[in-house]
This record gives sequence, C-alpha cells and structure tokens, in this order.
Amino acid sequence: MNSRSRYLWAYIMIAPTLIGTLVFWSWPAVYSIYLGFLKSENFGMVNHWVGLRNYDKLFHDEEFWQNLRNTLYYMVLFVPATIVLSTFFAVLLNAKIRGRSIYRVIFFLPQVTMPAAAAMVWVVLFAQDYGLINYVFGTHVSWLSDPRFAMYSLVIVGVWAAIGFNMLLILAGLQGIPKSLYEAAEIDGAVRFNKFRFITLPLLTPTLFFTTIVLMIGASQIFDAIYLLIGKTNVALPAVRSLVYAYYQNSFVYYDQNYGAAIINMLLVMNLLLTGLQFLFQKKWVVYD
Repeated sequence: MNSRSRYLWAYIMIAPTLIGTLVFWSWPAVYSIYLGFLKSENFGMVNHWVGLRNYDKLFHDEEFWQNLRNTLYYMVLFVPATIVLSTFFAVLLNAKIRGRSIYRVIFFLPQVTMPAAAAMVWVVLFAQDYGLINYVFGTHVSWLSDPRFAMYSLVIVGVWAAIGFNMLLILAGLQGIPKSLYEAAEIDGAVRFNKFRFITLPLLTPTLFFTTIVLMIGASQIFDAIYLLIGKTNVALPAVRSLVYAYYQNSFVYYDQNYGAAIINMLLVMNLLLTGLQFLFQKKWVVYD
C-alpha cells in the first residue's frame, strides 16, 4: 500500500467524527453568530438584518450583566475547588493502598450517573425540613430557595459531579512522572511534602493547565443543575441564573432566538478571552521540562 492510499484510508476513518463535528458543532456556532445580527419573524421564516441592535439591547440589559456576574462567580467558586479536591484524591489514589481500584470506580460513579436522577437525590439532601444536610449540621436552611445559599448549593453539586473525571485526568498525569525523580529525592533526604512541592506539583502543571481550561469552559455552560435543582419558579433563580440558562429562556420560552443568540455569542467571546489569557500566562507557571 503506497502513502497516498494510507492517507486516503486515514481520512476515511476520521470522516464520521469530522462530519459530526462540522454538522453538530461548527455549523451551529456559525449560524448562531449569524442569528445574532437578525430579527426573525414567523418562526424564523422571515429574517431582517438589524446589525448590532440585539447587542445594543444586550449591553443595556441589567439582567444580562447579572447573569454574567452569576456565571463568573460560579466559575470562581467551582474551578479552584474542583482542581484542589481532584488533585488531593488523585494523589491519595496514586499511592499503594488496598482496594484503590474500587475507590477509583466509586469516585468516577457521579460522572456516569444520570443528571436527573442525581438531582432528585440532591433535592432531598438539600430539603429544608427533612434534608440530611440540615439534620447533620443542625440547621434549618433553605439551600435551594434562599438566594444567599443557592449558588453554594450548585457549586457543591457541580464539584461532586466533576471530581471523578478530573481526578482520572490528574491521576494519569501523576503516573507519567518518572519514579527515578522520587528515588533521587529520597536519597537526598526529602520528606513527602517536599517531594510533592518540588517534584509532583511542577511536573503536574501541564495536566492542571489542561484541566483548568476544560473546567472553566464547562463551568461557564452550567444549565442542567439550575434547571433541575432551582427551577423556573424559584425565587432564588435571579441569583443563580447563568448565561446559558438566559439563552434557554429567551430562545425557547420567550421565542426570541435572535436575542438568545446574542447572549450565547457573548459567552463564546468570554470563553475565547479567558482561554487566551490562560495560554498567555501559562509560561509563568506551567513546566514542560
């Protein structure tokens, strides 16, 4: 088989994934950008070019800015907590302990649990009158309907669901660190904390960098937890409503797809800026040697 035939077969093999990406990811993104400059009527059958009118409405909408603040606040709480806890459990499960394979499966179970089923359990746990959390701490807090606590409840659920997958990513990074470095450190008399500080953490930064980007993008797209745990009639909704939830409301409840597209396009710009800043500053803390 010559090189041209090998390349042909390679393209044939990746064609399903490539076509799926173009149809279900690239084209909707491009069309969403286009919709943001239109005013649609008759269920999208008639479109009028309005330029930046949707964005002018967006920038003068206080609800949009509140939703943006909610999204950023959730990211600030969710991402560091998930990184720290995932790294902690990954380091523990990388040690030689009895039954560590079972513990890895247990930590990964939230990742494969249906969100609706998990939400039902969390609603019971957070219940004000009969919830296990209030019972354990001896409190009487309305975790899901009090605007002061609703965001923290979403962060708890989000971290619980995200630890398993990110723990495996970090665990893979840990197992890629050469054992000879630890052996040399032990010969020099390094204690466990110093080995983690000067060997594990620096060599783990490329994995942490990738994990941080994925977590930030995922956190900015929070929707299902708000929809399932908070609900559209909850008085705490304005305090936790994200940009994606606002997109859902405007596009599928108020049937203003153009304004919804403008919202989601701003989320795209925000993610591009945040990711670009992370790549810009990675040289200051990511070690590739």
